[in-house]
Amino acid sequence: MLPRIITRLVGWAVAVFYDVERTGPTLPAGPVLVTANHPNALVDPLVIFHTGGRITRPLAKAPLFEQLLVGTVLKGLGGLPVYRKEDDPALMHMNDRTFDAAIAALHAGEAVQIYPEGQSHSEPALTRIRTGAARIALLAEQRADWGLGLHIQPVGLTYTRKHLFRGCAMAAFGEPLSIAPYRARYQEDERATVNELTAEIRRRLEALTLNFERADDQALVDVAERIWTRGKGLARPREREPMADRLPRLQRFAEGVRWLRQVDATRLDALRHDISRYLSLIALLGVREGDVPSRYRTTSVLRYTVVQLTMLLLVLPVAIVGTVYWFVPFLATRWIARRFKPKLDQVATYKLAVASLAFPTWLIATLLLAFFASGWTMALLLALALPVTGLAAVAWRDRQEVVLEDVRVFLRATRRSTSRERLAELRAQLVREIDDIARLWQQERRSRRQIDDGVAR
Repeated sequence: MLPRIITRLVGWAVAVFYDVERTGPTLPAGPVLVTANHPNALVDPLVIFHTGGRITRPLAKAPLFEQLLVGTVLKGLGGLPVYRKEDDPALMHMNDRTFDAAIAALHAGEAVQIYPEGQSHSEPALTRIRTGAARIALLAEQRADWGLGLHIQPVGLTYTRKHLFRGCAMAAFGEPLSIAPYRARYQEDERATVNELTAEIRRRLEALTLNFERADDQALVDVAERIWTRGKGLARPREREPMADRLPRLQRFAEGVRWLRQVDATRLDALRHDISRYLSLIALLGVREGDVPSRYRTTSVLRYTVVQLTMLLLVLPVAIVGTVYWFVPFLATRWIARRFKPKLDQVATYKLAVASLAFPTWLIATLLLAFFASGWTMALLLALALPVTGLAAVAWRDRQEVVLEDVRVFLRATRRSTSRERLAELRAQLVREIDDIARLWQQERRSRRQIDDGVAR
C-alpha cells in the first residue's frame, strides 16, 4: 500500500505544479524497463508516476537516498540507488548490487525506471546515452533463459517553462520494445548487442523528444511553428494548443532547421531575423502565447466575454479564500527554494520538495488549531474544504492569466491597427518562406531516395 499511496500523492503534487499531458500507449503488463530522457531532475520520475498507470520503481543517484525527505520517498517507492563516479568513485562497485536488485524486480514482474543519460540537464538535445539500461534488460532476459517477456518502454519528457509553477509537462509514451529478438545476437557478441540496443533506445527517445543543435534554435522553431500553424488555419490565433498536438510539428521544424543550416546557412539567418522582427511585434501587442487575429468579430468578442466572466465570477469567492489561506506556504516555498540557488533543471525539484513540507505543515497546524478551538467537526470540515479552495485558486489563476493576455492583446491590437496590419503582412510572408523552404527540402529528400533506389538496383 505504501508505494501506491506515495505514487498517488507525488503524482497529484506534480499535476498541481504543472499542467500535465500524456500521449501514447499505456505501460504493458509484466516486466517493463521504463527509459526516459532527463531534463528536470526529480520531477521526471514524478511525471512518470502520474502518467504511467502503474507503480514504477525508480533508479536514482545514491546521494539522494541520504536526504531526509527525498530519500524517504525514494525508499517508500522501492527506489534503487545508482553509484556514480562523480559522486564517490569508491562506491562504484555497489552498482553490481543495484543491477541485481533491478533484475530481481523485473523478474518479479515489476516496472523499473531508468534514465540512460545518467544525469539531469538543460541541454537542447539528448546527451550521451549510457549502456546501463541495455545491460540490465539483456541480463534480465539471459538470467530468465529468455522467457521473461521483458519490454523496454521509451518515454519522452518535454517541458515548457519547466522552472515555473503551472508550466507544462508532457510525457510521450512510445511503442514498447521487446528484448527477446536480441537473443541470438547477444549470445554471439554481448558487447556489440549492448551497444546496438543502446543505440535503439536513443533512436526511440529522439523520436519522442525535441532535439536542437543550438539552444537558440528552440525559440526559432517555437515561433516559426506557431506562425505557420495559424497561417495555415490549423489553429485559431488565440488558441493554446496542447503540446501533444504541437510536438510532431515542432520535431519536423527542428529537423528542417538542421537541414537548412547545412545547405543554406545564410537563408536560415535571414529567416531567424524575420522571425525576431515578428516576435518583437507580437510582444509589443502583448502576446506571450498564440498569435494576433487579423480581425475581431463583435459577436465572438461578446460571447468570449460572457463565458469567461461567468466562469471567473463563479469560482472567484472560493479562489479568494484559497489564495489568502495558502499564500503563506506558497510564499515560503518560493523564498526557501531560491536560497538553494538551484540550476535550471533543479528549480522545480526544489520547489516541489519544499512545498511538500510547507503546505502539509500549514494545513496540519490549521487543523490542530481548529480541533482545540472547535472540536473534530470543524477540523474535519476544514480538512475537506481547504484543499478544494487551493485547487480553485489554481484553476482561477490559470484562467485569469489567459483572459488577461487575451484582453491585453485585444485592446492593443484594436488601438494599433497599423501594427496589426504589418503583423498580418509579415506573417503571410513568413508562411510563404517556410512553405518554400519545405518544398526545397522535400525535393532534396525525393532526389536522395531516387539516388538510393538506383544504387540499390
